[in-house]
Amino acid sequence: MLLRQLEYLVALARERHFVRAAAACYVSQPSLSAAIRRLEHELGVPIVRRGRRYEGLTPEGEVVLAWAHRILAERDGLRQELSALRDGLTGTLRLGVIPTALPTASLLTNPFCESHPLARVSIESLSSAEIRHGLTEFELDAAMTYLDDETLAGLGRLPLYEERYVLLTPVDSPVAGLSTVRWAQAADLPLCLLGSHRSTRRPRVCSVTICWPR
Repeated sequence: MLLRQLEYLVALARERHFVRAAAACYVSQPSLSAAIRRLEHELGVPIVRRGRRYEGLTPEGEVVLAWAHRILAERDGLRQELSALRDGLTGTLRLGVIPTALPTASLLTNPFCESHPLARVSIESLSSAEIRHGLTEFELDAAMTYLDDETLAGLGRLPLYEERYVLLTPVDSPVAGLSTVRWAQAADLPLCLLGSHRSTRRPRVCSVTICWPR
């Protein structure tokens, strides 16, 4: 098994098209298809569901893809660790951040960049679900998300701070003079809210954490 074969499989799963995957890997489409067929032969399982066009991965293929992500991530980690021993830490730190934590991301990234001037940071604004997917698929190195997210099991976690909600209202609002407002009172007001799928609408105090794959 060659690492290049795993790179082809990851590209095919991402692009969902043989020609686009081949272009992303800078090879011809027949070369990419032949490499994946060799991988199927070596592993003894069907990986790709084939028809006139790419139709997705088989259940066995999904397992191979998950391992491919892990193996390639370990390969990249080895290269970066050896490079750090030689020249200092290099590469790009891929950080996923929930929208409400974006203003505070620099509290982590600035010290990191000062300590590792040869490294770069790429920040993506993502939902909690997108962050979980990015971490488990090794598409993210770390993320800032909610500590009470029930999907974070198996990840390394470090609490950063608590997030509290503040209600902004006109001075002539019925609740303008109150020091605290109940959710039932707020619900009677004309509110401007994020979409209901966003975790930032949770009606409680939340702790934000930095998390990473173990």
